[in-house]
Amino acid sequence: MKNVTGIIILLVFVFISMIGCQDVTVGYLMTSNATYTPDSMVVKAVLDPVEDERQIKFEIPWQSAPIEGVQGTFPMVYSIKSVASDNGHPEVASQFTVARKGVIELPWNHTVPPGRYVFTLEVSNEGYTRVLDSVYTVIVK
Repeated sequence: MKNVTGIIILLVFVFISMIGCQDVTVGYLMTSNATYTPDSMVVKAVLDPVEDERQIKFEIPWQSAPIEGVQGTFPMVYSIKSVASDNGHPEVASQFTVARKGVIELPWNHTVPPGRYVFTLEVSNEGYTRVLDSVYTVIVK
């Protein structure tokens, strides 16, 4: 009788262990408070050789502030999902990049025409992906 009880307990233990071994998504990703401060940046279409000498000399790119309010399990990967343009030049999106912590970057020697560019970003980590719609604006003058 003791032997049967031991086997039953062992089977119950194995059954419970198997239930706990199902695929569970690791970590978390919360973006409900995601925002940039400030939420836009003004970029020059053409740099002035005198006024912007330092930026030209050191090839300093235009950069946004890091995004705030994104919480989740690392590593988090940011990418540009889409760029809406008011001047019909969506192909210029390839000149923009997004780096760690959601910093949007444009090279100092870009060829983006004047206009307003609104960014939708995608942030993801293991098991989660969130889209941040119209989260940042770049104005090229």
